[in-house]
Amino acid sequence: MNLLFYVPQMAAYGGMERHVCVLAQEAAARGHRVRFLTTSDSLNAPARAALAAAGIDFRELAQPRGQASKLQKLLWLWRETLRARSTKWDLIYTNGQSALASIVWKSARSSTRIVHHHHTAADAGEQASWAPGFRRVLERAPEIVACSEATRAGIEQAINRRTGVRFLPYFTACPVAREQVSDPAPDATRPLAIGFLGRLVSTKGIDILCALSLRPELAGVFWHIHGEGPEYPPSHFEKFPSIRYHGPYRDLARHGEILRSLDAVALFSIHNEGMPLSLIETMSAGLPWIATDRGGTREIARVPANCVVLDHPCSVESALIGVLELVRRLRSGQTSRLTQRAAYDEYFAPPVVSRLWFNYFEKSPTSAAHSGS
Repeated sequence: MNLLFYVPQMAAYGGMERHVCVLAQEAAARGHRVRFLTTSDSLNAPARAALAAAGIDFRELAQPRGQASKLQKLLWLWRETLRARSTKWDLIYTNGQSALASIVWKSARSSTRIVHHHHTAADAGEQASWAPGFRRVLERAPEIVACSEATRAGIEQAINRRTGVRFLPYFTACPVAREQVSDPAPDATRPLAIGFLGRLVSTKGIDILCALSLRPELAGVFWHIHGEGPEYPPSHFEKFPSIRYHGPYRDLARHGEILRSLDAVALFSIHNEGMPLSLIETMSAGLPWIATDRGGTREIARVPANCVVLDHPCSVESALIGVLELVRRLRSGQTSRLTQRAAYDEYFAPPVVSRLWFNYFEKSPTSAAHSGS
């Protein structure tokens, strides 16, 4: 098949970037031809190299993320869309909260399937931020993929739509091999390492994590931060003795090493999480996690003993109560990495997710048109 992908803006690294790049690479590995458009040029070099090695036609507007004007993006995308019209596309996959997706749809012919992927919470708070143009994208998209059941329900409620919306989980590579996962012996005295992996922005709960690191009740817990962001330079963490700042990670091997060095992962997010990919990847290492209840976060908590889900929004005090509970479970042996990994293998492992996505992409246009949620 000929597949045309469009993603509005790609950061140097991030959950959505990992999903869409792996999805494109898997499509190419299955013999499909993929053209990939994005209106920014900030994707990291290893991800670009992987796309090139897979034979993907990757085209980007030569402006860093967040710096191109609306007019620049509009003109560039129209030029690429007009060029794309010379190809018969079997499927156009657009992604993100952008009204520009409908421009790329102009490359379609009557037989072309159009799929829009929404990857944030779609709850009431997010819906209030939707521009009229993007709301029209959701209303007019022939098919919509939501990144969680909660997101699917939010979209259906927002646009009064009951057909053509389905949930498919994020697709990403597996950072930790199954044979590397084992349950440590319970130890009530050893120090614990709780990590955060991702973009360092205030909406990801970094301030709550910093506040928790100063609490005497959590003596013996060390917080390991992996990521980067202008809001939190390395110097920001110097005044927090229990925080270890490690900087960004760039490749899958390093990601796996980080996860294997941790006891648990925390995400005190107020971001419009759809289904946090960092938590799914955490489960590949069998790690328990604690997170706020945004979007589909609760749907990842397949093994309740290995997960602590906090009400959103969470305060430092409620986060403290949750972390103390997680610490108690870890030190008493009530969590199980093997059980957490088994849940990952059943629901989120790459072969499982690949089968779901490509059963969907590769089915006939007629059956797709009649599919609901």
